[in-house]
Amino acid sequence: MKKILSLVILVAMLFSLVSCSTYSDEEAAEIIDALLIREAELNGYIYFDSFQTKEDPGDDIYASYQKYYVVHPDSRYVTLASLMGEVDAILATMAREDIYNYAFNGYEDDSVSFPSRFFEDEEGLKIDVTNNEFKGRTVALLGSAKVKRSNATRIRAEVVTYRFDSEGNPYEHIKTVEVINENGVWKLYAQTLIASTTDEPLI
Repeated sequence: MKKILSLVILVAMLFSLVSCSTYSDEEAAEIIDALLIREAELNGYIYFDSFQTKEDPGDDIYASYQKYYVVHPDSRYVTLASLMGEVDAILATMAREDIYNYAFNGYEDDSVSFPSRFFEDEEGLKIDVTNNEFKGRTVALLGSAKVKRSNATRIRAEVVTYRFDSEGNPYEHIKTVEVINENGVWKLYAQTLIASTTDEPLI
């Protein structure tokens, strides 16, 4: 009987500890929103068309081979280190392989080699202006996070996002977003590939 009672008390204590570390929707939204805003800006630069270059690439953006241009000195990121630093700051370690291969290392797919989107030489940071096949179409609604599970170091929540049909009309999509606390810093457990955020519902 004493063993059973001790087990019940232990389970109650563990439940109490877990309950105390659970985040509310508002607390989760504050953490997740801050990361989504930063990720959207980063995605615009790495995958979409937020970059600026010293020269107008013009028709080169439609070329079938890589064409690198020097990033404009007024751009948000002007060194490889600053760009990689932002990736490391918002994405957990296990979530960086795909973005590193695409943006910094290059990769192979079915024996076809794809060059990295960025590299740096004596002229500065350069971007492949033809490597812009991704289209940013997902918008995240700030403040919409609904916690599904959380503890002291991990939060999983559902966030309202909007996508657009062929006519440009938004439709609602619920996206699961997970963040983890890595060495005292909240980071995205996986890329969301959102293009932007909004404070107001789109529909």
